[in-house]
Amino acid sequence: MIFEWAVRKKLFRNINHVLWFMMSVYILALIVAYYFYPNSKIVILLPIAIHLTAFFQAIYSYIKKISSESISRDCIWWNLFMLFIYSLLLFVIKLS
Repeated sequence: MIFEWAVRKKLFRNINHVLWFMMSVYILALIVAYYFYPNSKIVILLPIAIHLTAFFQAIYSYIKKISSESISRDCIWWNLFMLFIYSLLLFVIKLS
């Protein structure tokens, strides 16, 4: 959805460039957050927010029957699985 828009507006050459750009931004944000808050357990919330966003985008495009090059029905299950893993990780970190 947003990725296809960025390609249509010629901000990026193709969908893969948008995906790699966004992943780089997410990784940079995680590293910066860890640098400023090395002992904070809240840093794990960034990956949760990323997968939660992708999860909602996948559900929206599935319900609205939007054809997408980057988001499919499988994204719903994958992002739900990753949300579970990161939430479990957050729970384990809080206990320790």
